[in-house]
Amino acid sequence: MVVLVLFVVVLVVVVVAGRITLPYYAIVPGQAESVAALITVPKGKASTVHGQLMLTDVGVNDVKLLTVVGDLLDSDTQLVKSGDLTGNLPVSEFDDQGTVDMAESQMTAEAVALRQLGYAVPEHDAGVTVYVVDPASHAWHVLHVGDVITAVDGVPTPTTAALVAAIHTHRPGERVTLRVGSISDPSAGHDVSMTLGSAVENGKTVPVVGIGAPDVPIPGMGTQPVYDLPFPVQVSADGIGGPSAGLAFTLGIINALSGGNLTGGKRVAATGTIHPDGTVGDVGGVPQKTVAVERAGATLFLVPPQEYAAAQSKATPSLKVVAVSSLAQAMATLAHYGGSIGSAAAGPPAGPGGHSVPYDWQDAPWT
Repeated sequence: MVVLVLFVVVLVVVVVAGRITLPYYAIVPGQAESVAALITVPKGKASTVHGQLMLTDVGVNDVKLLTVVGDLLDSDTQLVKSGDLTGNLPVSEFDDQGTVDMAESQMTAEAVALRQLGYAVPEHDAGVTVYVVDPASHAWHVLHVGDVITAVDGVPTPTTAALVAAIHTHRPGERVTLRVGSISDPSAGHDVSMTLGSAVENGKTVPVVGIGAPDVPIPGMGTQPVYDLPFPVQVSADGIGGPSAGLAFTLGIINALSGGNLTGGKRVAATGTIHPDGTVGDVGGVPQKTVAVERAGATLFLVPPQEYAAAQSKATPSLKVVAVSSLAQAMATLAHYGGSIGSAAAGPPAGPGGHSVPYDWQDAPWT
């Protein structure tokens, strides 16, 4: 009887502990997968890919009372406070931000890759992307993360400055009509009506939409560029959020269009954001990503300089970690380790919006 009672007590404790969620997330090694299957280019321009270029991600798990000890003892797991990870945003809004980051990362990768190959890729500002919506504002009911505001009361707002100027012609409490599109198609949208809020800026009360507080500087929105590609390039990564695959996507597109030998037949992983000028930005979760790419059999891992030490701390002798601050450095590294770029799928000489030296392996002039 005593044994039975103890068993029941232990069972109840385990069940309860398994249901209690602590205010932490566990960052764990995710997956490393080839980007080749995620990239689509016209058949007449596609190359057979040799080796693999891989992106990598992390897993983000809830921390239960039952599992917290195991998480703390696992050297490949990092516990972070929930608010530190999400910025104290609602989880749904944080997830939407990750989707926006991924979409913009894909579009930037397409443009940067084609420019590197010598194609002209003009761009224009299409509107203002909503990245944060203030729950206490009227915007919370009509705007969503990922919306692109293209006009206020019929006045085009292609940039953040234009949007602020248009809003500042009104007073707090007035109603305005916003034209709203999407990142994939800013020009196709719908109208929403909302009441402007207010904020104090330099001691003066100004009208605000409610996407960032105050609207100047504007932490909750940014100008949305549209790139005019010379031919369709599609990157698909459903289920992955955030911008950290930008470098991998860029290299993957270049590889698909230029002979398929950019890795020299090796398994190469890359992490880092990609900016329109070709610079590579820092990312998070690099220790866990390093574990993931080792498990996937990568022998070379390209990371932003800020993350080199973190990656090196988890790398074994079988994985070479190299810091790169630009696309050109990444390509130079691949060339050093046996990769090459072909000319069969080369584009025309660079024009407006193109890269001036499309096949130069030397480091680019940007920093």
